[in-house]
Amino acid sequence: MARPQKKQSLHPAELEFFDAFLERLKGPIRSFEALDGLFCALICAPRAVLPAQYIDLIMGSGGAFENEAQAHKVTDLMIRHFNSIVDQLQSTYRTDDIYVPALIIDENGTPDGREWASGFMVGMNLSAEGWPALMADTTLNQMIAPMVKLTAEQDPDPAQRSPDLAPENREDLLEDMFVGLSDIYAHFAAERRAN
Repeated sequence: MARPQKKQSLHPAELEFFDAFLERLKGPIRSFEALDGLFCALICAPRAVLPAQYIDLIMGSGGAFENEAQAHKVTDLMIRHFNSIVDQLQSTYRTDDIYVPALIIDENGTPDGREWASGFMVGMNLSAEGWPALMADTTLNQMIAPMVKLTAEQDPDPAQRSPDLAPENREDLLEDMFVGLSDIYAHFAAERRAN
């Protein structure tokens, strides 16, 4: 696929269209927030994942486009958002800044982060190379700890599910997650170049 112009962030109407499209699918990525998490993991990973792999994952079992126009529109939005994240994460690497993910805001104006973290974990599993060593290192695994903790809040097994965080603790954890994401991107930078 050809790389579109840089920094073409999605407009609010495009975000709404994309979110509604994802919500009706039966795959593990059911919102734009989860998609953002998935793409961040794939972009941070030491080895690239082919678009066909993550598009199949996003579409899920039985997912199909309604027509060719919808297929083109969704694919274009995916590529644009993916490339926008690439640009922003590269900027964090050069300027010591952080990337703030696309998080859903609840009725109280508070971001949740669980769907983003779950999407990130799905991306880690799709691009498995390099992640086990990071997880096994007691220092490095702190970069991924916020994603693990947020994902545990919605574990399908109630016995494994962790209790919801208090709002102030969630805010701190989300800040740790943003910093961790930029640190992970920097951590795998040399491996990405080599691969």
